Amino acid sequence: MSPKGLLILATLTLGAVALAAHAVLTRDVPVSAVLYDEPLLPGLAERIGEVATIRVRYEDKTANVRRGERGWVIDELDGYPVDPSKVQSLARSLVAARLLEAKTDRRERWNRLELDEPGTTRPDGSKSRAKELILLDGQGNELAHLFVGKTRYGLFGPGRGGVYVRRAQDERAWLLDRRIEVPEEPIDWVERQFVDIPRAQIARVVLRPGREDQIVIQRKSRDGEEFVLEPLPEGRKADPYRIERLADALSGLTLQDVRAAGKLPFAEDAPRARFETVDGVVLEAQVHKEGDGDEANFWVRFAVSEGTPMPGEAASDAKPAAEQARALVARLEGWAFKLSKWSAERFLWQLEDLLEAAEKTS
Repeated sequence: MSPKGLLILATLTLGAVALAAHAVLTRDVPVSAVLYDEPLLPGLAERIGEVATIRVRYEDKTANVRRGERGWVIDELDGYPVDPSKVQSLARSLVAARLLEAKTDRRERWNRLELDEPGTTRPDGSKSRAKELILLDGQGNELAHLFVGKTRYGLFGPGRGGVYVRRAQDERAWLLDRRIEVPEEPIDWVERQFVDIPRAQIARVVLRPGREDQIVIQRKSRDGEEFVLEPLPEGRKADPYRIERLADALSGLTLQDVRAAGKLPFAEDAPRARFETVDGVVLEAQVHKEGDGDEANFWVRFAVSEGTPMPGEAASDAKPAAEQARALVARLEGWAFKLSKWSAERFLWQLEDLLEAAEKTS
């Protein structure tokens, strides 16, 4: 082989070795030996009941989750209740987490494990993805302070990973025996689905109630599935797909954001939509729209009351209307929920939106 050929072969061989070495060093392989087996936060198990505030900093966002008289709430969302399962899951992980392996204590290498200062810009222009987590007691004293970094997948084989962390009081990074799920943004702490009333429980929907352009869809009977549209212009037909979408408007309704209702400028004449259930619960929604076109934002607030149930026998597992209404009041009243355009547009439909195209019925 010529010298030039040998040089090319040697270069390719070195490249292949380098790639193989990188693959071995970076792949997720199960841990075969544990170098440490110590708790991440000694003593936390005995004091976990003292935690009154959970503070998270991620990029340029901060979340303060606080324990109040009625449970955990988040300050950045005007004191809206958080999903208790997320607090419980985080607490269990922190109490149970154990150190497996010591990693770097050199600051310049923290970013490789995503354990550098949250929000800082790295030399390559990317942002740190580290999460700073602080637990405080009722007097504001720190019970724990650490940084949660990169996930190590496949730590104990498929389906179970670990995570790299750094405790604030020392510069050593550690690999833990489990993942610690820390919500990144304030909205990630709450339960996104806040109303779920399926079509089967809807008796009547009224858009713009009391106005001249009022529209009504109404179930023919408690056991029936068909809804009748009123008014129905002569020679036109209702669009069954749109009718079903309107009747489904409160089914699995999810929020994009939430605020105290008093902080948004809902106009007195803002569009309204009233939903009446077969059991006699009434939800009236009022819509506040900000902006136009694709940039528009839609906020909805609800008022809950009792109405008249539909004739017929209620479902065996149906709770009394008063009990259903109380549960909805506790969850909805006093709050404004930001909805997607797909969800919110149904509250604003005009009669033409609920009709088949004129050429289809001609």
